[in-house]
Amino acid sequence: MLVARFTLAALFSALAFAAHAGEAEDIQQLLRAKQFVQAIERADKFLVKSPKDAQVRFLRAIALTEAGRNDEAIKAFTKLSEDYPHLPEPYNNLAVLYANSNQFDKARSALQMAIQTNPSYAIAHENMGDLYARLASQAYDKALQLENNNSQVQTKLKLVSTLFNPNQVPSAPVKAATAAVPVKAAPVPVATPIPVVAKASATAPAKVALITPQPTLPATVATKPPAKATVAPTSAPTASATVKPSPSPVPKTNERNADRQQVIASVENWANAWSKQNVGGYVGSYAKGFKAPGGRSAWEKDRQLKISGPKSINVQVDILKVDFIDDDTAKVKLRQDYKSDRLSSSTVKTLTLQKSGNRWLILEERIGG
Repeated sequence: MLVARFTLAALFSALAFAAHAGEAEDIQQLLRAKQFVQAIERADKFLVKSPKDAQVRFLRAIALTEAGRNDEAIKAFTKLSEDYPHLPEPYNNLAVLYANSNQFDKARSALQMAIQTNPSYAIAHENMGDLYARLASQAYDKALQLENNNSQVQTKLKLVSTLFNPNQVPSAPVKAATAAVPVKAAPVPVATPIPVVAKASATAPAKVALITPQPTLPATVATKPPAKATVAPTSAPTASATVKPSPSPVPKTNERNADRQQVIASVENWANAWSKQNVGGYVGSYAKGFKAPGGRSAWEKDRQLKISGPKSINVQVDILKVDFIDDDTAKVKLRQDYKSDRLSSSTVKTLTLQKSGNRWLILEERIGG
């Protein structure tokens, strides 16, 4: 089935997120209560003052969809995709709306844009497959109308039908209209513990699109082999002198590889402490010089609430790139997948780590590359 993923990527700074989080949470509560008209009115009122607020605009589009005002929802998602062309979600949601109104060419074009925007956006690929399956179902049904004794087409139609209802294989050819692809209820975004606008669903956690393409890991830095010593001839032609070459400098490749592994291990330990809701271990992963939003004390209290609050947390990190600024400073680009019983999000982060004894501690943390 085509899946609507109503999410936003990291668009706001921490201050901007804090300023709008309260308004967005109120609208989310209205959506959860299925008070869609009130949610739209609340969003409209807010957007008069802040017309460029992408989070509230997205929530408004969700409310329009849930209220059955599909034409308005299409306009809202279209405008959002124009203003934020790096986000695949608006394109994906447009595809769902188009597919439900049998505008399959537009649905396919929208999904192609979502995939072009982010080739790693799995939901768009899944929806593209479902869209083609639905088109195949209609084509097979048309073929049976023209040649109803074709057993091969009947078999193919049954196989396609099981994609939408795998537990019930129809005993007779199914019309395309009866194999319509339902749309899952639009999940409602909630505020994440980091400055990212995201959403969650009770039935299917949402995935946030990555704004930047995934860079590949750099190849191990090659070091030049030590130069061979050049032996100068001696003044005595009859005596052969044995000249010891000067000691070659120790290559730093092995040392740098060891540092790289320590950096990666530190990042993984940070994520593991977060997953285990070990606040002490999480906070201890940050350097004393870490510039925490609002000050270190306020930041630690906030992290205490955000980490210990959920019933469960799972944080997975995919290290995309490690660069060394100097011997004691490394920059790590990673994809962070956060999931709790309250929400799910995915984003790209850049961490700057500083060497402290045998450990590497987080000195700076920011969203994006």
